[in-house]
Amino acid sequence: MVWMKDTEPQITIRNLPNRDKWVIFNIQQTGYYRVNYDINNWKLIIDQLKTNHEVINIMNRAQIIDDALDLARAGQLSYNIALSVNSYLNRETEYVPWVAALNNLDYIENMFSRAAGYGALKKYLLHLVVPLYKAVGFADNLNDPHLDQKKRVRALSWACMLGYEDCVNKSVALFKHWMNDPSNISIISPNLKSTVYCTAIKHGGEEEWNFAWNQYLNSNVGSEKDKLLYAMGCSKETWMLSRYLELAFAKNSAIRTQDAARVFSSIARNNVGRYLAWNFLKEQWPRISKHFGSGLFAAARIVKFATGAFNTDLELKELELFRDKYKGTLKAATRAVDQNIERTSNNIAWMNNSYDTIVGWLENNGHSNKLRNL
Repeated sequence: MVWMKDTEPQITIRNLPNRDKWVIFNIQQTGYYRVNYDINNWKLIIDQLKTNHEVINIMNRAQIIDDALDLARAGQLSYNIALSVNSYLNRETEYVPWVAALNNLDYIENMFSRAAGYGALKKYLLHLVVPLYKAVGFADNLNDPHLDQKKRVRALSWACMLGYEDCVNKSVALFKHWMNDPSNISIISPNLKSTVYCTAIKHGGEEEWNFAWNQYLNSNVGSEKDKLLYAMGCSKETWMLSRYLELAFAKNSAIRTQDAARVFSSIARNNVGRYLAWNFLKEQWPRISKHFGSGLFAAARIVKFATGAFNTDLELKELELFRDKYKGTLKAATRAVDQNIERTSNNIAWMNNSYDTIVGWLENNGHSNKLRNL
């Protein structure tokens, strides 16, 4: 243990192991700081994780993943190293390291979602997630340890989101079972409702959507209504999403004023509905701001939802034009717009600095999705 004074810009630690032995700082993550290593030590840690990850404490495995991906996002570590740290994850069974990984990978998945490299990234993510999905199983057990239940929720959410066939088929079948017996609220486990609802509506049609809407109208349980509201935004049918947006901001709607932001966010986070939500926001801002009235904090939130995945120069320009057009009426949303302009600029810089590196790493590690040329 070494104490670093606030007056010391750096400190040298003696008596470390030889350079052919890995070393980990911030044991069990007791300190509030990130740790970066030289490339040699990163590679030694990666080799240990691949050989026998259990030699390293669970908390440190989570820390190593979180530090590596966060440092890479900040441009202080190559994604060639950060993604190689994750390579052992298809053998990881503990919840905490997985949370660290998925929370960080969510940003990469979001940035890649409309890019040519998404197919390769999806193959890589499935390569990591499917073994976990198979290990936890689709059937929920409320008697399992709490962290095991949370691990199953994460595994199923990602597997279904990535279109893993077994997860999709079981979610659709379970939802159909519920549709055939709508009064039986125990058919779908509370832990799995968000994933099953969203997946079934995403891969279903008008019948599934209308069933969810009727269940929403009939339910008097707040948490259930919230899940259904969000799931109805998962549809891939553009016209249904447009109808849903109109319904959320209509007068005397069955959707409460304070819940309109939840509807908007679910559509904006849907790759099919993303631009639909953004165009609605641009064209209907006066109506939206009037709808929320003094509750412009909700209006500020939907600006964030609509632009969260923006990462191109054109999207940045559109956001700036939106700010200039409604400058006098944004009020509480002004700061949210400015923050999202800054975030979009950061996303553009990230794409410029990291996209090609990640695509190259995926290509070199067997996850390419390139088409064959004659």
